[in-house]
Amino acid sequence: MTVTTTTQSERLVDLDDLTPLTETTTSADPARVYERLRARWGNVAPVLLEPGVPAWLVLGHRELVTVLRNESLYARDSRNWGLLADGTVRADSGVGGVLAPRDGIYYVDGVRHRHLRRLIDDAFESIDEHRLAAIVEQWCALALDRVLAKGEADLVGDYARAVPLLVMSTIFGLEADQARAMLSHAQRVFQAKGAAGGEALNAQRSLIADLIASRRADPSDDLTSAILRHPSRPTDVDAQSAVSATLILGSEFEVAWITQALRLRLTDPRFDGRSGGRLSASDTLEAALGSAPPATNTGPRFALADTTLGGRKIWAGDAVVPGIMGASAESRASGDDIWLESGNLSYLTWGAGPHACPARRPATVIAQVAVGAALRRLGGVALTVPPESLRATGTLWSSVPQTLPVRFEEHRPAR
Repeated sequence: MTVTTTTQSERLVDLDDLTPLTETTTSADPARVYERLRARWGNVAPVLLEPGVPAWLVLGHRELVTVLRNESLYARDSRNWGLLADGTVRADSGVGGVLAPRDGIYYVDGVRHRHLRRLIDDAFESIDEHRLAAIVEQWCALALDRVLAKGEADLVGDYARAVPLLVMSTIFGLEADQARAMLSHAQRVFQAKGAAGGEALNAQRSLIADLIASRRADPSDDLTSAILRHPSRPTDVDAQSAVSATLILGSEFEVAWITQALRLRLTDPRFDGRSGGRLSASDTLEAALGSAPPATNTGPRFALADTTLGGRKIWAGDAVVPGIMGASAESRASGDDIWLESGNLSYLTWGAGPHACPARRPATVIAQVAVGAALRRLGGVALTVPPESLRATGTLWSSVPQTLPVRFEEHRPAR
């Protein structure tokens, strides 16, 4: 990839001089990383996905919306990635393994994407949100009972990482023991590298394949059955593509959102009170979307033709990464009051265009109930470490605190 502008002659940039994209998700101050990139490069900055693998990071709102909404020019399917096609990036390498072509709602475009998207959209339309909230409450209560029994916990590992996947597994039709198995496999995927992580991921897929076979033979009132009942008569491959991507990737978004909201409540003095009272779970979650979005960056698009974006020459085959947090920061007024921001762009966390998040409503219910339950029951909760010592862990796309170690001074019963 070359770095060019429409007003300057083409100039090559030393790849060793570029910022790794992981700095935007693991830095102690991601906003400063985005500011530095914008100051040097403008609204479209060259970055590294991994050593030797460049991409463009979109930091401007106008440019970001252009990329997200224009599927005819910016494709999600990585078969259009020049560095993968020419062998620079191998499909079994680090970033290559993450971005290798696969059949799923998040990875394909055009007719195939629209078909899978209809399966998911129509299934989510069938959700009874009161029933969903009750399922979330049940899993939250079980997790919080264990947490409170100990008097201290890591709210990431003991709570935020557990509840979303357990809930998603349940609404897709897995029994409680199967949901726990799915969580166990997910924890192995998160912690392991290489073959061990691959084995855990295969175990998750096997659970989903068994679920689809079971519901094909004996339908129920879960989301998997709703997908299989779709009038388009989806195949088992269609169903597995729809369920796997939504259940597994969707729950990761929830983990980040819930964790960032809990972090704000524990570390940000602006959340000690507002207008004489503490902020609600909904207020906290909305603030997290604007200041620490769960999707710091979203999966790259791949240019289908030579074009210009934010004054940069983009070549066909280039990877273009939508920087959600960077574009949100660009719109902010001076000052640091998140409630007085000009043009809060937290909505971009949900994406735009064909690949906008299909699960916004159920995702919001899950997060609101999970955060609300934690705030209601964890009375007198306090961090056991200084806020500045918290460290982020993340992928190229998202960032969460590694841990939120807390202690409880009083225990409140469930309500």
